Amino acid sequence: MHNHDTYALNDELSTIDWWKLANIYADANLFDRKPFDLARAFHGSYAALFIFVDTELVGAARATSDGVFYATVFDVVVAPAHQGKGAGRLLMQGILAKLPFDRIFLTSVPDKTGFYGKLGFLSQTNAMALYETTALENALQRGVLTRAPG
Repeated sequence: MHNHDTYALNDELSTIDWWKLANIYADANLFDRKPFDLARAFHGSYAALFIFVDTELVGAARATSDGVFYATVFDVVVAPAHQGKGAGRLLMQGILAKLPFDRIFLTSVPDKTGFYGKLGFLSQTNAMALYETTALENALQRGVLTRAPG
């Protein structure tokens, strides 16, 4: 690990080691996702972007969209050793450049909202989510979801 990493963005899905990406999500304490499922999700997305140091994959982001009005950014991750070094900002600037829409939504874990706020994202009061049972319990425990009144 050197002090001044040079980051490069790449959107070529065929070059990605999905096992490595699954390990980055696990190391960043975001998700326990199977490599095959990650590959399917990224291949099925409107936009996908990966960040490298030399040939080493160190992060990723993807977005879904209707191609006209809306996009939603998902699964943004940077390996813990590269957090706080500009990799996340470069990755987000890159994925946002692929999303020329009026409204861009984003899911974030609570402790990363400040990072996204610096990129211009605002908290939204009218968003809701419907999760399946296992994901629901996890999201409630992590504070990602709260039960709606009524």
